Amino acid sequence: MSNTKYTHPGQSKVLFKILYWIGKYLYMFRFKIVTEYTTSLHTSGPLLILSKHSSNHDIPGGIPSMVDYIGRNAWCIIKDSLTSPYFFGFFLKIGGIPVDRKNPEKSKEQLLYARKVLHEGNALVIFPEQSRHMGKMGRGKSPGFRFITGKPSEPIDILCVGMEYSKGLFRRKLIIRFGEIKKYSKSDNPETFLHECMLEIAKLSNLEYKFPKPEEKAKAKKPE
Repeated sequence: MSNTKYTHPGQSKVLFKILYWIGKYLYMFRFKIVTEYTTSLHTSGPLLILSKHSSNHDIPGGIPSMVDYIGRNAWCIIKDSLTSPYFFGFFLKIGGIPVDRKNPEKSKEQLLYARKVLHEGNALVIFPEQSRHMGKMGRGKSPGFRFITGKPSEPIDILCVGMEYSKGLFRRKLIIRFGEIKKYSKSDNPETFLHECMLEIAKLSNLEYKFPKPEEKAKAKKPE
């Protein structure tokens, strides 16, 4: 890893708004997008959003529903190939934080930046599957989740999001379902917590999560 400290251009509200309008109005010609949730939600403070990853359409198609639901913009962990360099750094400037998914150890500085963004009170989206899985669930990867959340001094709000794509007569249908806020604290086991979140994401996506619950490591006893 380079000794050069990672720098990010920051999120452009103008470019993010452009992406919002693309998803809100241009995508309506290709998708019928339906948003489902049980309670209204406008949040403040750190919010980590764990989303199903089915398609390249998840971000532009899902952003309007997410922004309208949580009441603010969000940053997002994305694969590093999207930021080198497409559309004059567009994916960076909408709040994308690039991570090498195959070798995450090479992206420590980027993950540290993502942690900083979250803990400074922003909303941050991650895809725990780390790759696209259309019509099925991939295994949730805990290292990124564990690194970004860290051991928070105050519980962090966690929001699970499901994506369900289906065929339609003229347009594909995309149902975006939001779960209810849950709290992640420093006393929680990250692997177990993420597993429960993956089960919820699967349910919200009308899918089945077939991976077993991780075994919790026994805590070492303190000497008497």
